[in-house]
Amino acid sequence: MKNRLKLLLYFLFYFYINLVTSHEGRLNFEGCHNNRKTGDYHCHEKKQNTYKEKLQYEKKKNSHNRKYNRKSFQYKSYYPNTEIGFYTLSNCDTNIDHVVSLKDAHDSGAGFWNNSLKEQFANDKSNHVPSCSRVNSSKGSSTPLDFLRKSSDGKGMEFEIKSFCSYLGIYYQVKIKYNLSFNNNNSALFYRCGLNIK
Repeated sequence: MKNRLKLLLYFLFYFYINLVTSHEGRLNFEGCHNNRKTGDYHCHEKKQNTYKEKLQYEKKKNSHNRKYNRKSFQYKSYYPNTEIGFYTLSNCDTNIDHVVSLKDAHDSGAGFWNNSLKEQFANDKSNHVPSCSRVNSSKGSSTPLDFLRKSSDGKGMEFEIKSFCSYLGIYYQVKIKYNLSFNNNNSALFYRCGLNIK
């Protein structure tokens, strides 16, 4: 009986303390707020180190919810004004290729963009080159290292990329312009063309 009474008193005391010390007020991301009655600023939860860390945490938390959707980029296709493919410098049936593919951009940070910025990126002509249709199909959403491998792996269409460093230069400038990550890229490949991505 004494144990039950002690337990009941403990719960009543705990409930009373919480009732007396609690107050209204929304907390910011650090778990803090201004108390309107006293005018002081205080915290209830462990403080995050920085706002930047909070954003990184949110990105990681939401990254699994952001699946790639090509349609969200709202690319407006158009015909190139040449029949010479940029990559092979050969005469062919051409179409427009995104040097930094939409999927590569998505995986490098564009997955967190709003639709307006995605559309701007997809239709930015500084990221477009005329490409032989078959080369473009082979390249797909490849990163530069994969594109280079696909050009001579013996598993399909073989082609020679005539000016690989020019291609990498455009790729580099586009990723810098849109603040996209180079985490999925091979730094040694860029270094061979005088580009530092570290």
